[in-house]
Amino acid sequence: MTSPLKILLLAMCAAAFVAYFGEKFMLLNDEVVGDGKLAVGQAGTNPVFAKTNSSYYGGDVYISMSRDGHYWVTIDVNGTPTRFVVDTGASHIALSYEDAQAAGLDPDALNYNRVFKTANGVSRKAIVTIDRMSLESIQINDITASVSLRGQLGVSLLGMNFLNRLSGFNVENNEMILKP
Repeated sequence: MTSPLKILLLAMCAAAFVAYFGEKFMLLNDEVVGDGKLAVGQAGTNPVFAKTNSSYYGGDVYISMSRDGHYWVTIDVNGTPTRFVVDTGASHIALSYEDAQAAGLDPDALNYNRVFKTANGVSRKAIVTIDRMSLESIQINDITASVSLRGQLGVSLLGMNFLNRLSGFNVENNEMILKP
């Protein structure tokens, strides 16, 4: 039988745990999980945690490396929050069909007449101009991107044409630093 003292001790430990960690454990996909961490869902696996973007007074934007070894970032594309993986091996921004649709680019009306040779093989894409991309202190206007056919690209890629429009970027201590 459990003594009242053990129950009281367990209840006090639970209360201390909740008081200390409190709101830090809202584990919902793409929601803050505490201490500036973001739950980033991956299909068929447990969430990967990454710090949210942070910039200081209009300065540099810091993106922490996720446990999967990538730098994930949410950027407003024409006012729509869009999840990207930073890909320095990609020459330009590549939008998935679904992300292009969400950003108001009407992928059904696009002409998929460009052939691209990528690490995953050859694919046909459409070329578009994104009116506005914003990430905290960074604002980029009128930038070229490609749009993939439906089902051809699982995640949008933030390529070098975005990074080259910055004053600089680098990686230090598992953080990518974007300089407006």
